[in-house]
Amino acid sequence: MKAFHCRLDPALRWRTTQLRLEEENVSRTSAQLAAIQRELMATHTALRSGSTQLAAAGAVAFHSWNAYLERCRRRIRALEAQSQELRRELAVRTKTMVEAHQKVRVLENLKRDEKTLWSQALARETEAFAAEAFLARLQRDANSAQRKASQPAASGPRATIGIPTDQQQTGA
Repeated sequence: MKAFHCRLDPALRWRTTQLRLEEENVSRTSAQLAAIQRELMATHTALRSGSTQLAAAGAVAFHSWNAYLERCRRRIRALEAQSQELRRELAVRTKTMVEAHQKVRVLENLKRDEKTLWSQALARETEAFAAEAFLARLQRDANSAQRKASQPAASGPRATIGIPTDQQQTGA
């Protein structure tokens, strides 16, 4: 019997590659979202620390603080908008990745089923070959026993190597 070869292997490799690409996309988008979240946290932390230092600075610092505060608020709004967009993108990419994973699983299940059928056929063929070999051996042993029974019994060391005995030479 031929070695196992699944005709779905090229499709399975392609689907596995697609899954790996989708996983990378999800990972990249997730990393971008995490970076934006860190930047948001850093901006909020800077605002809190700046407000505590402002109390000791005086009136001139309030004017600069107001401009700084407005820039930080614009930056926070922009980061939150990017964060929302990345969350939507992450949801779409995650859904695509799950679908790709399901497609890979379907092909893996089909390949497993095909291999199971091949293994069963191989077992049947091996069993049939073993049965044939056994029957051939029995037949050979029976034929050998029949030949021995039909030949006159020769004894002694000469008979084992095929040299005629004295009885066979004299014709007796």
